[in-house]
Amino acid sequence: MQANRKSQSGFSLIEVMVVLLITTILGGLIFSQIDTVQQRSNVEEQKLDLFQEARDFMDQMSRDLHQAGYPNIHNFAPNELLTQSTCASLSPTTLSCDPNVAVGLVKVDVGELWFEGDVDGTGKVSSVQYQLVSTGTGCPCLRRSQIYKQAGDPLTGQGTPQFYTEIQGVQNGTTSSPIFSAFHTDNSSVTLPVDYNTNPTDIASINEIKVTITAQSKYVDAKTGVKPSVTMVSTVKLNNCSLATSGQTMSCQ
Repeated sequence: MQANRKSQSGFSLIEVMVVLLITTILGGLIFSQIDTVQQRSNVEEQKLDLFQEARDFMDQMSRDLHQAGYPNIHNFAPNELLTQSTCASLSPTTLSCDPNVAVGLVKVDVGELWFEGDVDGTGKVSSVQYQLVSTGTGCPCLRRSQIYKQAGDPLTGQGTPQFYTEIQGVQNGTTSSPIFSAFHTDNSSVTLPVDYNTNPTDIASINEIKVTITAQSKYVDAKTGVKPSVTMVSTVKLNNCSLATSGQTMSCQ
């Protein structure tokens, strides 16, 4: 009877508590690892989204810049252009006001790029602007405007730009860390800002634009306590000539 009672006895309270403690510790370790994996997955997904957004922007920018300066005066017969008397009040180039003619680069600054070209393949010249904005939803952000060119000065005689956000969380765009950099045909860097009316010689000697984007996620990595970021760099050679002035390496005249 004593042996039978021993075979029917259960676990002691201490044994049950030890088992529960071990199970709790193991469960905590497992769930901790699952949480870490989920956090890393979320961070990598954020980085992927940032990378994709930056890459899409770079692709758009490159396509636009390759069309800067097209079509120009070499694509028209003389009788197809506005008369010089119509544009005589404009400087430095008399034909720059023709809405069918793209002058090329209009303005370059560390956080701003402005040019004219047929960027959508419609045969119409657009005035395209990229601009860094510090305030607003998702800003600092880089915005893009595309409006059809009007008969007027490329810098001061165009319509009101219509901006749309291209990329959010932009971290650069200063003199020490520019978004846009410009280079002469001899590969020397251009001191920015330069524009079509004030610096025609510099504008007409630029044949390369370098674009650098550093974008930061709005979400904090729970493991590191910092927001993930990505940096992308692209260099674009200009395909077409400039109407800013004559006698320069990129001049149409």
